[in-house]
Amino acid sequence: MPDKLGIGIIGLRMGYGHFNSLKDMPDVDLVAVCDLDEDLLEKVQRDFEVPLATTDYREVVEHPDVDIVSVTAPDYLHREQTVAAFEHGKHVMVEKPMARTVEECEEMIAAGREADRLLMVAHVARFYGIFQKIKQWSEDGTLGEPYHIYASYIHNYEEIPGFDGWRFDPEKRHQLIGGGCHALDLARWLGGEVAEVSCYANHFNIPVLKTDDHFNINLNFESGCVGHVTVSVGCTHPYNMDCQVWGTKGTVMASNTRDTARLCLRQTDRNKWMDFPATREGKGIAAEFRVLIDAIRKGETPMSDGVSGARTVALGWAAIESANEGRPVVPRTDF
Repeated sequence: MPDKLGIGIIGLRMGYGHFNSLKDMPDVDLVAVCDLDEDLLEKVQRDFEVPLATTDYREVVEHPDVDIVSVTAPDYLHREQTVAAFEHGKHVMVEKPMARTVEECEEMIAAGREADRLLMVAHVARFYGIFQKIKQWSEDGTLGEPYHIYASYIHNYEEIPGFDGWRFDPEKRHQLIGGGCHALDLARWLGGEVAEVSCYANHFNIPVLKTDDHFNINLNFESGCVGHVTVSVGCTHPYNMDCQVWGTKGTVMASNTRDTARLCLRQTDRNKWMDFPATREGKGIAAEFRVLIDAIRKGETPMSDGVSGARTVALGWAAIESANEGRPVVPRTDF
């Protein structure tokens, strides 16, 4: 295996963050970028001397020096571009959500297995330092046995419909899958697989949307822990993701947009909060790629692989089914 792995990025609106995070990593080469915006392509190629800048994603997946394709195009293109990358022997980092539907996820997993290449889904909530600390405390006994998990994704989409309004097209994106997957995946990462989900939803804020824009989701985890996820995409509320874990020995409350978090421990004072620093961070894209690159070099399955990504999408669609039919639903996990 070469000392450096070649990276090709498809989609520079979301992918520009990938580009900036990767350009200084010592063991990767930025080989190719793709976007429909020719001015942006020209600027990136000129400023950073990227060998290939193209408007055709097929030139990226076919390039002999590309080892990993970063798929950061809109949700509805993830399946097509990921499958094409696998067909040309590339590993793939795909932005969240993995795909629009469970069926598309299945196609991507099958293509990766056929090609014997790795797929990782860029679920960024797993890479915020404060959420990683909560994960550690949930597993090392600091909080005891978790019995309640709360996660939220609060983000107003009224003024960010996306290129050509794709985020508001129900054929191209469902808001719970496209945005709410952040909180759903965070809850799954902390609590494990979900045995049953129930959801209430409504639509008060973004008239152009053809789907609901607010979701209250109850989770019954296989472990016996229970949880709640709130997703709101039209609210009058600043963007943030909240996370709480309540355990038999302690409770922690944190957000990805606040400078402090709160911890209460039974062994210290069960009636008093302790505040501690929680540095606000950008997306941990370099850390995500480090996980994938290490997995490629070691021949291991990366955290947040295609199976995990598919389970998060399936949980979202189970919640939608529950809201539409007024009953609990068992989400699929058999990928």
